[in-house]
Amino acid sequence: MVGPATASEGSIRVLLVDDDEEDAFLTRDVLNEIPGKPFIMDWQSEYVTALESICAGNHDVYLIDYRLGSRTGLELIREADKRVCHAPMILLTGQGQREIVFEAMQAGAADYLEKGNLNPTTLERAIRYSLQNKASELELERRVQERTVELAEANHLLQSEITVRKQAEEALRQADRRKDEFLATLAHELRNPLAPIRNAIEIMRLGKAVPQAVDRGREIMERQVAHMVRLIDDLLDISRITRGKIELRLAAVELNSIIDGAIEGSKPLVAIGKHHLVVDVPDEPIVIEADFTRLTQVLINLINNAAKYSDPEKTIRLIAAADEREVVFRVIDEGVGIDAEALPQVFEMFSQSERLKDRSQGGLGIGLSLVNVLVELHGGNVTAASEGVGKGSEFTVRLPRTKTGG
Repeated sequence: MVGPATASEGSIRVLLVDDDEEDAFLTRDVLNEIPGKPFIMDWQSEYVTALESICAGNHDVYLIDYRLGSRTGLELIREADKRVCHAPMILLTGQGQREIVFEAMQAGAADYLEKGNLNPTTLERAIRYSLQNKASELELERRVQERTVELAEANHLLQSEITVRKQAEEALRQADRRKDEFLATLAHELRNPLAPIRNAIEIMRLGKAVPQAVDRGREIMERQVAHMVRLIDDLLDISRITRGKIELRLAAVELNSIIDGAIEGSKPLVAIGKHHLVVDVPDEPIVIEADFTRLTQVLINLINNAAKYSDPEKTIRLIAAADEREVVFRVIDEGVGIDAEALPQVFEMFSQSERLKDRSQGGLGIGLSLVNVLVELHGGNVTAASEGVGKGSEFTVRLPRTKTGG
């Protein structure tokens, strides 16, 4: 079938459904009398083929006779509506059939006309009225759909904002909780050395003339004061980090000198745990552009971290390797490990895995955060890996041979 002409092309395609051929010709004559002749009419006499044509949607408006053999136009309209074949359908009734008008409107008819009173004026008015209503319905539906999409987008945006806000609030709560825990830890760590210092003073007072007692008291005080100095140094570093005041003093330094400094700096904690520190470094001299003090501090913190969270007499490995582009340090321990949920937070300020806190041998829990900042300042990166709790940990630092960043 040739596609229908549409109203936008200047004509309106009409399908008449009527099982009376004479009535069909009369209706066509009435359409032809409409001024301008803007209508093109097709005709169907069978209920089934008419339903197929309506659902095919090849016409702009449908004129449906009430009497269709053993079926009725109302049944046809209801069936088309049931199949979601929506189109302007005008029911043509005989005289004295006004009682079916209300039923026709309920069935989905756009309008009705009495065949006995059919004339060009009433027919054109009914068709154009039906088409206008249909166009208004489509426009309303389009606007509703647009508004629905807008509301859905607005709701999605609102939900996203709510989610972001909740995440921000939770992050603030977590940060506040970590700050409180940090302050409690700080107070505890600063208080711990006071008792040994007080005892040492008492030993020195009671053993005035006993050199051994004086020496012992002095050793205790020196050890505890050194511990307090380390804590205060960490606090000063945290303050410098938060204010962006840490600056590197870059120079060409030998890898072995950094390793030696890290071994010496980590000796006290390694000795307390009776750990075995195994060092593996390249045989040939390696020179790297770095801040000697800060890079040594990075390795000391990593070794101390391994010692804190390892049972006594465990092995800690410090492995260094280099190629033309970068130097890689790896610190591997046989300690308590890190669970998968805690891994992403190990380098955050004031963050410690809850299940590991009891295993710590002191400190403020900020060593890894310092490591992360100092490595980034060197233009490198540090990562943590663990197969899980009880399976040890591995920290890997990668640094460029020559500092390229600010």
